[in-house]
Amino acid sequence: MTNPGRHDTTLASLLSDRRAALVLTVVAAAQIAAVATGVGGWPCPIKLAFGIPCPGCGLTRATISLLRGDFAKAFGLHAFAPVVLLGLAALAVAAILPTERREAFAELVRRFERCTKADYVVLAAMLLYWSVRLLFMPGAFDR
Repeated sequence: MTNPGRHDTTLASLLSDRRAALVLTVVAAAQIAAVATGVGGWPCPIKLAFGIPCPGCGLTRATISLLRGDFAKAFGLHAFAPVVLLGLAALAVAAILPTERREAFAELVRRFERCTKADYVVLAAMLLYWSVRLLFMPGAFDR
């Protein structure tokens, strides 16, 4: 059950909203395309504001490497690239599915998230991964 005072930002809620799925797919595709072609993407606002890389720093480059089939480079840049790519694929599918199938897909993901607490697990794992890289792996974000 969701809290009525807070907006639900689980993957399932984003999948059930065609507009959100479409906007996120287009924005992610634009960022990936800009970085892949050398134009450059949006700078990290956390790094600009605080001078430290955010938990997602390196994900765009890692996702591009994964799409190119360079798995070693992808995992060297950011271990969560496959998770991001899977989420983006799900959003792209949800953006084009007919309403009834999109809702069924979102409900399937919602049940999975509810049973496994996958959203919390991924968030906790990503924060732990970021902390380890930040504290014990100097230069991990500079590759």
